[in-house]
Amino acid sequence: MFQTKVTQAFAPPELAPAGKLNHRSRGLLPVLALWDNLVAIKRPPVCPYTTVSANLASPKERISMFLSKFLSRRSFPVAFLAAAALIATPALIAQKKADLTNLVVVGDSLSAGYQNSQLIETSQVHGYANVVATQAGVDLNLPLLPAPGFPQVSPGPYPETIGLSFVPRTNNDQTRDVAVPGFTVGALVEFQPPCTPAAIPVPVFVQVLASEILNPTCAVDPGPTELTEAVLLAPSTTILWIGSNDALLPILFGEDATDLPTFGFLQNVAESTLASASGSLVVANIPDVTLLPYLTSVDRLAQILGLPVLSVETVFGLSHGDLVTPYAFALIEAMGGSLTLLPDSIADGPVIIRAAAVAQIRDTVVAYNAIIAEQAASNGAVLVDLYALVNDLAAHGKVVNGQKLTTEFLGGLFSYDGIHPTNTGYAIIADEFIKVMNRTLGARIPPISIEQVAKTDPLIFPPDHKHNGYVDKAMADALRAVMAH
Repeated sequence: MFQTKVTQAFAPPELAPAGKLNHRSRGLLPVLALWDNLVAIKRPPVCPYTTVSANLASPKERISMFLSKFLSRRSFPVAFLAAAALIATPALIAQKKADLTNLVVVGDSLSAGYQNSQLIETSQVHGYANVVATQAGVDLNLPLLPAPGFPQVSPGPYPETIGLSFVPRTNNDQTRDVAVPGFTVGALVEFQPPCTPAAIPVPVFVQVLASEILNPTCAVDPGPTELTEAVLLAPSTTILWIGSNDALLPILFGEDATDLPTFGFLQNVAESTLASASGSLVVANIPDVTLLPYLTSVDRLAQILGLPVLSVETVFGLSHGDLVTPYAFALIEAMGGSLTLLPDSIADGPVIIRAAAVAQIRDTVVAYNAIIAEQAASNGAVLVDLYALVNDLAAHGKVVNGQKLTTEFLGGLFSYDGIHPTNTGYAIIADEFIKVMNRTLGARIPPISIEQVAKTDPLIFPPDHKHNGYVDKAMADALRAVMAH
């Protein structure tokens, strides 16, 4: 995805060819020419402004300013920077009032209403973005995918992904939820989807989704980037939630997370562009992805297998603080009665996330969130602290209708894929957005009845419900397939 050494930042820029996106090239270079294009984009006639921002510094100046500011603060704890930015933000946005008549949502699968490793209308309508919009009396005109959705998932008590045949949208009207599943912040800023999958040498499903969401009628070829699409919608208020996939790269692919200078520059491009284009900007930070039920602790693994923790650590080569992925369970099942050491990874993906890597991922998320908060403060954006929300849910759960829901697998808050929320989980996230927007922007959005959502949530089971306790390998395969740019 966009990885180049920071020392190469001022080499001649080379944009990726249209229709191609290499998720192993996350450098600063590809966005330079794009940034020049973005600041010159003509907005719709109804908007009194002619450009995204006429006062933005040149790309090289912005890189220099950002890197200078970022690197000069590397000696400060990232948690301190995040806290400082969180404190500063309300003062900057206190005078703004939200106009939600032209609400636009920008992001990844979490903003698209993804669930159970698929995009399908029955879950899209329950995504946090649509819940917020519905409560506010706004229609996002979601890019709905009818059954069987994409990818295809089997029915039954333990759904498995059984197909990757694409399903066209129910309509091609302009959507105002332009979030694309699988996108990193770099993809949001840079990637222009081609009109047809034939333009891609190897079928890459995130690119097909991007084309369907951003350019369903093939009005131009290649289509606009997600960031460009959002700007051209001339939003009265924009919600931006991006970056979780940048942090998930080590967990899903065994790759390095997007490096901090690159993430910071790209996040700055996204936030400052949307702040200039929008009446109000609402930005969410990133949850601790190591808390997701996609991953299983050594203690939980021992509980599932009915073995002592020490035995599990010894026989599988695990240590305290390690986490295992769904691929570990497939390997253990294949071992039968002859248990042996687990590999750190296989061709399908990572098997073990070692404790040191877990700590590094957590530090990266904290650093990402410091950048997000600082950029939100400097751009006068509202910041929704979903990092704190998920931490609280992981530590204490949430009692709904007399039942304690948890972040454990099938604990009521996350779906079968262990990464995307249930209807109730999305409602809790939407409720947090609404609380912050009402408090800081005077949005006056009616509150959500999480209890009512939970009553009809098909993924909330009785406390005595029996299940295997972990995400199925097929679900993991589908997540990796859709994210593999």
